[in-house]
Amino acid sequence: MAGPNTVLAKGALITTHTYSTAAEASAKFRIDEEIVDGDLANLAKIDMKNEAYLKELIAKASMGRRTVQSGAKGLQFYMIKGGGEGFLDPYYFGKDASRLMVGGGTTTSGSAGTTMVFDNNDLLAVFDRTGKLIGSALLQRPISIVDPSRRHPHMWTEPTANKVYDAWDDRPVSIYRNTNFGIAYYGLRIDDSLGWYAKGSVRVDLHKQEATNGCIFIVDPNTPAYSNKAALSMFEPQLIKDIQAHIRANEKSNIGRMYIVKIA
Repeated sequence: MAGPNTVLAKGALITTHTYSTAAEASAKFRIDEEIVDGDLANLAKIDMKNEAYLKELIAKASMGRRTVQSGAKGLQFYMIKGGGEGFLDPYYFGKDASRLMVGGGTTTSGSAGTTMVFDNNDLLAVFDRTGKLIGSALLQRPISIVDPSRRHPHMWTEPTANKVYDAWDDRPVSIYRNTNFGIAYYGLRIDDSLGWYAKGSVRVDLHKQEATNGCIFIVDPNTPAYSNKAALSMFEPQLIKDIQAHIRANEKSNIGRMYIVKIA
């Protein structure tokens, strides 16, 4: 039977952190509850900017199969599916953050009437080769894009989005500059195991919140509105800037490896 302190700690966790109704939410809550361990003093540990917490989350979510290394060859990128649960905006309370329908979404063609479904409860954490935290950010991952102006309106589908996601595990990451679509950005490019990016058949980057044909957004509260394209072109998320500062370059190939961790 849970003691009074455990009940209080659980209630405090629910009150201070937002978990959605997504499939991963209950498992993520159990991990956070285990880390709090019935002690209100541990509640402050549940922080997506806390290095020790993120390392414990990665280890627990992967059942020990993934751990942040202290002697890696490069940066360590951990994409934690469902890891954003607990750090979501209160808007997501009672909603499924992994399947958010957005009307009026913007692709690079800017076609009117586009609808998108986003998975918004993933988290990216980046560590240096010694295991020190560089930064973390919530993500917005499009899993469906329907553009009625196109001959084939279903331009991005969930099966394709998930295949790309899975093909990123233990693959090289690079950072590069893209100026092809009106708004310039620095993107994290992953050399997927399917070879889709290299062949140009499917190219998915992680970059700032703007237009997308399937690319994943790095959430930053300071992102300018899409209507202010000049400001948006000049802006980069803090996570991108922190990575660039660490590698002492704006663009560089093979800066580290991506690891996929799925909370279930």
